[in-house]
Amino acid sequence: MDQVPNSAQHVIECDTESCRNFSEFYCNTCHQGICDQCKQPHLEQNIGHEIVLYKERKRKVPSEKCSIHPTQDIDVYCDDCHNYICSTCFALNHSDHVVSDLETIYNNTLHLCQTELMNIWGKVIPKAKENIKSLGDRREFVKKKISELRLSMKKCADELREAVDTILANASEKLDEIKNSILNDLMEQEKNTQECIYYLETTVTDYERKMPSIKPSELLKFHTDISLAQLKTPNLAKQKLPIFITGTLNTDEIATQFGEIKINSSEELCSCITKVNEVAIDASGVSHLSALSDKFWASDNSGYLIQSDLEGHLAQKIPIHMRGVCSNHIVTTEGELFYTDNEKRAIYRVTSDMSTTKLICTRDEEPGAICASRINGHILVGMWGDDYMKIYRYSPKGRKLQDISINDKRKHIYYSVCYITENINFDICTSDSWAKSVVVVTGLGEYRYSYSGHQSQSGFIPYGICTDNQGLILVCNGYKDRLNNCCSVHLLDMDGQFLTLLLTPDQCPYKLRALCFDDQDTLMVGNEDSPTVTLYRYHQMKGN
Repeated sequence: MDQVPNSAQHVIECDTESCRNFSEFYCNTCHQGICDQCKQPHLEQNIGHEIVLYKERKRKVPSEKCSIHPTQDIDVYCDDCHNYICSTCFALNHSDHVVSDLETIYNNTLHLCQTELMNIWGKVIPKAKENIKSLGDRREFVKKKISELRLSMKKCADELREAVDTILANASEKLDEIKNSILNDLMEQEKNTQECIYYLETTVTDYERKMPSIKPSELLKFHTDISLAQLKTPNLAKQKLPIFITGTLNTDEIATQFGEIKINSSEELCSCITKVNEVAIDASGVSHLSALSDKFWASDNSGYLIQSDLEGHLAQKIPIHMRGVCSNHIVTTEGELFYTDNEKRAIYRVTSDMSTTKLICTRDEEPGAICASRINGHILVGMWGDDYMKIYRYSPKGRKLQDISINDKRKHIYYSVCYITENINFDICTSDSWAKSVVVVTGLGEYRYSYSGHQSQSGFIPYGICTDNQGLILVCNGYKDRLNNCCSVHLLDMDGQFLTLLLTPDQCPYKLRALCFDDQDTLMVGNEDSPTVTLYRYHQMKGN
């Protein structure tokens, strides 16, 4: 193994005349070695001299002539110009500049060079030689693997030629069956939608007929009925189209090993994401985000809502009280901000001109997560009671329309509602961090499903959640322990089926929390320990 060059030297004698003792010390002023015996006499004879241990000595600067004044020695360093100059240069051109002692600069730089050289000899060169050996081993490994793969591919191709015609015929027959099933389903949806249209038209006609003489109590009930009537519109479900999944072939079980036709949970073949920017805002961390396009709001860990532009410039700052980490604010399509304050037990509206009003007083319940429907303007709020967790639906004016808390088995749906969003089919999607699952109910409050993570990861604690314009669900996984970092963004279809890790643990910081889209489909991501908001361009690529 290469060794660090030996820096040892012969014994240095004292430079005091007639003394031959070992020079344990050094005078930086007159640049001579001094032994312990001569140290004190030297200081008494040369008041003000600097004596240090020999190994900490400053080297005497070799003389160098000035390039501008060849008869003058360089003797100072100009900090402003970053250049060595002589006294004449200083007097003529640098008298108003800051200068440093040449010997100090020289020795400091010399020390840095020596440190770097030691690092090169001791670490960099040995590591590089290890890498050379590793690259050679890797090269041989790659050659071997490629050869094995080539043989495997040839064997598979030979088997395919013998069996593909029969399997293709069976697969085509199965495709015909799937096609007929999908077409029948579409006809059934069309029938249900026609029936819903008839119901809605009848409701509107009945309202118009009764309106001239309708009583106040009947009007209030009727308003609630028509607010919820739109939620009865059947979901226009996207039919799940088949995909072809190849398998490993052998002659005994050719049909199974060649592959099979399966129903894919989404038409989307893949979703791509590209990092486009990072924005540092005036905050200690980011636990929630909501945005339109040119500005966005962020929840700060210190109890503030912060509005910033895409350059990181602070626009507004609102003090609030938060119940833990949650989606405690939302920006509507009209540019209004709604936020919850659990200590004041109120929900506030902030208009585009920063006029603030208390929209709802929640009395004995503490409001937490909030979202605004981009379909009908309804406000959904996660509400903490003494021993329960609910979601309330409010009209844009603050009137309570709906209470969601229990399922059809009379059991509570939620342990917690930390983050909340609405999907394009009126589904209400929540991150229940206490239950370690995403919980989804219909717009009418009927339980649909829960998602508790993917088998590829060792743990799942959901935080920020949002949906895209195709109804796909994005949710932050904030799980991390001493051995496993699972911080990532999961992509789910509308039915809660896992599609992919949109952002992997290698791409995500610890304490990943915030997630939202602006109106340009830019995905914004934030974490609790950093003031940096990362922006991604989100692309969906469909199969043919």
